[in-house]
Amino acid sequence: MKYVEDSTISGRKSEIEIKLKRVREMMEQEGLNGVLLRRHNNFSWITAGGKNFVTLYLENGVASVLITKNGQYVLTDAIEEKRMREEELVEDLGFEIAYHPWYENRLDEMVKERAGDLNLVGCDMHQPEGARFMNHVINPLHYSLLDNEVARYLHLGETLSAALEEYIVTVKPGMTEQEITGGLCKALWSRGIEQVLYLIAADERAYDHRHAIPTDKPLKKLLNISVNGRYKGLITTVSRMIHFGGKDEKLAQAFEAACEVECRSVAAVKVGTDDLNAFYACRKGYEETGHADMWALHGQGGAQSYFNRDYMITESSHRITVENQGYCFNPVINGAKAEDAFICTKDGPLFITKPVSFPVIEREYAGIRFRLPDMVFAD
Repeated sequence: MKYVEDSTISGRKSEIEIKLKRVREMMEQEGLNGVLLRRHNNFSWITAGGKNFVTLYLENGVASVLITKNGQYVLTDAIEEKRMREEELVEDLGFEIAYHPWYENRLDEMVKERAGDLNLVGCDMHQPEGARFMNHVINPLHYSLLDNEVARYLHLGETLSAALEEYIVTVKPGMTEQEITGGLCKALWSRGIEQVLYLIAADERAYDHRHAIPTDKPLKKLLNISVNGRYKGLITTVSRMIHFGGKDEKLAQAFEAACEVECRSVAAVKVGTDDLNAFYACRKGYEETGHADMWALHGQGGAQSYFNRDYMITESSHRITVENQGYCFNPVINGAKAEDAFICTKDGPLFITKPVSFPVIEREYAGIRFRLPDMVFAD
């Protein structure tokens, strides 16, 4: 099936109606009169791609969505009301705007006026005081992606993959990790992709640190870039590697092993089954490729959608996979990292990120044909 986003107002409203139904069914089950969504990711989810943030530093945005049994509202202040109406088009999408003066904090009052007792309001943050913090039931409402969301995810993945692969081959030894980050930022922002995480590991840092935030260290030979990109609220993750000075056989073998672990992890995720299976498949993959001690050095991945990871799969954190749920695994072996995201469909994995201009490794595992990006060995 070819997914094409319907970004018209009617297309977005159809998506929003399904999500409002999910929220109201949850409200009924939990005995709530309302749900207040303040976080960036939840605002983007419920508005089919809208934005309520000004600063990326804070989790809560400058506008909130309140859903009651009979209505849905965007609550904001006088600074943001005009943009919410004219650029975010929330009224056209079926939300009533209510706003207060910027110099008064009247959010609690506005929620009470529309939903009543705050003890009967669920919220994705620990405010307003008295409302129930309910991310454990709010977040899973994201997991089963609608066709429009799948289309947005595929656009994000292909755009992110292409931009990263085009950029990384322009990097030269001597550039610092921070310079490399700046160049990648330009490549992604120009394509409308927001960045929410950069890991830039040069040389020994690729071996020593799983989360190598950029430093002023100059690149000599090995570069591993991992980036989390966001588009209309959805976030995906991808890693690519390049090595200068010809082929390094030990590194190539480590990368092959990481790809093997990734394939096994992906193949273990199936609709209607416990995704803990992927955790065990991942560990077994490390063991059978001769790297049993490596799995414990880094989180191996898990579900994703409007978070970098909705949850990391462990023996104490796992769920039954739902149709069209997003995942990503990120095995690391001796400096080599494999990481591409996918959507679990009833027909198997649909990859979000994928090789675009990079060389391809073709594999088959458990009846699934994989096309994975190889690492680049440059002269």
